[in-house]
Amino acid sequence: MTTTARQGPREQFLVPGLPYSAAELRGMELSGLLVHVMGDLYLPADAGPAARTAGDGVRMRAAAVLRLAEPVLAGPWAAIGMTAAWVHAGGEAPGVLEASVGRYHRRPLHPVAVGLRLEQSGLAPAPEGVDDPHRADVMPVHGLWCTTIERTVEDLLRTGPTGPERAAAALLLRRCDPARLRERFQARRRRPGMTAARAALRELLGDGRTDASGGGQASFDDRPEVRYTS
Repeated sequence: MTTTARQGPREQFLVPGLPYSAAELRGMELSGLLVHVMGDLYLPADAGPAARTAGDGVRMRAAAVLRLAEPVLAGPWAAIGMTAAWVHAGGEAPGVLEASVGRYHRRPLHPVAVGLRLEQSGLAPAPEGVDDPHRADVMPVHGLWCTTIERTVEDLLRTGPTGPERAAAALLLRRCDPARLRERFQARRRRPGMTAARAALRELLGDGRTDASGGGQASFDDRPEVRYTS
């Protein structure tokens, strides 16, 4: 197998092709010359740390998801679940690309760099001018449609209130207004999995508990504002 470079918005990913094989890329990662981003994508070590953090790394992570999805997804789609959480907040890259698609996709004939979990949940963005009841739950992130941070927290806690999804949701809570999130969970309490999700949210927000100084979580006004630019 050989390696090629895939160009993102501001960075160049290395993938198995010319001039390096997959084994060589892995060896360079172990030697500290490269860092693994997601799937079969690598970056030079001096550029890679941003892939695991917030801020400028958001652009890099969005580019990585777009590149991995390009060969297998067609039509409108949006990143959801752990994939959306990784794009928004960084952390450990998921081994599965999760997406909401607008139409049925057959299983790829050839092996892909990451696993795929696709669902037709109506979150795939509709064309401009078309009535879309889910428009408020998705947002463009450097060219990639993703579930919003609040919707991502909801989805994570519905599907994994005690697993790795909970840890990913905890990272995202730093960017949420707790009051708005509580209202959202209350209004959508009849969705499957919301009983456990609401209990997990209460625990993560520390409802009913205070810290040693007598205060709870930091107020929303003290939290960093989230902005994405194209």
